[in-house]
Amino acid sequence: MQVLKKEVSEFELFYDLIFAYAISRIASILFVGADQVLSFKSLGEFLMLTLVFWTIWTYQTVFANRFSIKNKTSALFLFFDMFWVIILAQSINVDFEKTHFTFAGATSILFFSIALQYYLKMRSTEDSVVKKLCSQLAIVLCASGVIGFITIVPWGAYSVRFSVYALAIVITAFFPIVMKKALEDFPTNFGHLTERYNLFTLLLFGEAVIAVANTIIFNEISIGSVLFFLLVVVMFLFYNAVYKSGIDRQKATAGLVLIHAHYFIFVGLGISIVLYENYVEGGINPLFFTLCLAASLIFFLGGTIVNMIIYTKNKHNYLPFISKSVLYFVAWIVVSLLLQDFMAPFLIVNIVFLLFLLYKVKQELK
Repeated sequence: MQVLKKEVSEFELFYDLIFAYAISRIASILFVGADQVLSFKSLGEFLMLTLVFWTIWTYQTVFANRFSIKNKTSALFLFFDMFWVIILAQSINVDFEKTHFTFAGATSILFFSIALQYYLKMRSTEDSVVKKLCSQLAIVLCASGVIGFITIVPWGAYSVRFSVYALAIVITAFFPIVMKKALEDFPTNFGHLTERYNLFTLLLFGEAVIAVANTIIFNEISIGSVLFFLLVVVMFLFYNAVYKSGIDRQKATAGLVLIHAHYFIFVGLGISIVLYENYVEGGINPLFFTLCLAASLIFFLGGTIVNMIIYTKNKHNYLPFISKSVLYFVAWIVVSLLLQDFMAPFLIVNIVFLLFLLYKVKQELK
């Protein structure tokens, strides 16, 4: 089945703005304690909250990619969902238990809203493939919405209710992988999908630039802030190079790898920016920072490179590139550990490493 070509609309971009704001707010829970490290609790909540927003945004994006057209009904759903995303974003708190009622309730309302859109599409079509796809997605969204409402009722310990809520979100987020066959029978408009994810990631880079601004005092510009800005630029160039030259946007595909890889890209970008900001401000333990940064860059760089490999424009053996990149990364970690106490040299090494990896990627894409 072929999907009509479409461009990202101004309504979709308007919708994405609030999600970019929401994901930037999640970074507020990643605060450095008196011991100059991030707690595992805050890291876990960051991963969970990002998954919630990514899941909601992805289900709506996939619906718009396959079915949405410009009409009053679509616009009303869009604006309704935007309002609840605002509530969801404002419910983000370092004490998550305090706002769980609002957060889980808003999540459920959004799941029901998206499920209704899939249901209405199922009722309006005679295509058996579309009916099957819409019914399956509507069912899993409704089930997750019901579970979300159940967890706001004080029937047990909060830790138990939160675990149930988190499990429901994880199942909802990755359930489409189980539906791979049904999704492949009705492939995405891959050009539109890649553009949508690229533009959303661009918004997140905009939030990263704001993080750089937070390290600058109007009458005092430190070398750390300058190097931090250059790091953000190089990370953007790396992602953009793969998007522009490394992905075949004409592929007939369900796009599952692209979709799920971007969760790790968003997480890696978000954590690395928070880490760099705190390092430049001298508020984080250098050793902890280096090790966490390595993990976050694995997420960001790895997710980006996986998309390049899976959706490559030309058949190419990437195994030698992957093997060498692992060695380059290990060498970067070793040098970083040696320079962790010296801010300027450390950040310069980061910039050089990312530029070198960008060069290698461009060589592979020629």
